[in-house]
Amino acid sequence: MQAFLRGLGLEVMREIAVIAGVCVIGSVLAVRQLDKGAAPQTQPIAAAVIAAPQSSRSGEVRLAAGANHQFFVTAAVNGRASAFLVDTGASFVALRDSEARAANIYVSWADYKHPVRTANGETKAAMVEVDVIEIDKIRVENVTAFILPDDQLAMNLLGMSFLSKLESVEARGRELVLRG
Repeated sequence: MQAFLRGLGLEVMREIAVIAGVCVIGSVLAVRQLDKGAAPQTQPIAAAVIAAPQSSRSGEVRLAAGANHQFFVTAAVNGRASAFLVDTGASFVALRDSEARAANIYVSWADYKHPVRTANGETKAAMVEVDVIEIDKIRVENVTAFILPDDQLAMNLLGMSFLSKLESVEARGRELVLRG
């Protein structure tokens, strides 16, 4: 009986990983589709698009919409600045491997065991727990994230594993208000 329950638990975990992978993939595909209509850029992230968040009071950050009505932000991952696309459709934060390493998050090839499908085909992601992600005065600890190879993820995604820990996330026209 215990072996059956353990097997059932593994099946549930696999299903959750697949669903999370599908969400990440959908987000990546949506970003790439929207980018097709944008002017070509020499870098994946133009500095002019990623504006510094406007903080109106402690624990509140206001982000102005960028290209294609998307919200971009620079967040500190374990104290290291990284550019993100805010993606409410992504279940988890998704980090490019190089950005994760820059934030002292290291995974081995054996950790890439969560299958995901991207626009570039099937790949595997590593699931980690990020110590802290900060945007201005908003600080969220112990954030679950996927790490994907750089060639499979064009840009870091700030997903629901971060956003759901906030007091509120509110879209107001061309502005996104985050409250910590």
